[in-house]
Amino acid sequence: MQHASEPFSIRAAGADDLPRLRALLSAAALPVDDLERADVRLWLMEDADGATVGCAGLEGTGPDVLLRSLVVAPARRGRGCAALLVDHAGAAAAESGAARLWALTQTAERWFLAQGWQRTARPDAPAAIRATAQFSGICPASAVLLTRSVPVRHAPERPSMHQGI
Repeated sequence: MQHASEPFSIRAAGADDLPRLRALLSAAALPVDDLERADVRLWLMEDADGATVGCAGLEGTGPDVLLRSLVVAPARRGRGCAALLVDHAGAAAAESGAARLWALTQTAERWFLAQGWQRTARPDAPAAIRATAQFSGICPASAVLLTRSVPVRHAPERPSMHQGI
């Protein structure tokens, strides 16, 4: 996998970011109607000039969380940006107690498989994923379901000597 070589930043998206997120997602034919749901968390990737590079989101809480709204601007694809966004969302999911990430896609199955995700039959999805708006109605039934575990985050046994300084 290539890694992004340009300086990018990833931050939580706010209400002011929704118009540009909607534009980016719409251009990729991804759903935008449910971005403001309370159980949806979104992140925005920007370059050093503040231009939108991509975004990713999570839907739901608990051990099973849906990765959603993953898109990279066409001019920035092939540079590892999507993998960085997924890693960022996965870390956030782990910090909130998730054990598995799930994703639905019609166009990026090969990319997900190359990143270590596993294809899963839709009827095998856990109840929490089946209950998401994306799974239960927004994404078409033809969308492929994939899953992977999230990294396990352990608290350090002793505080770092730099904590609290």
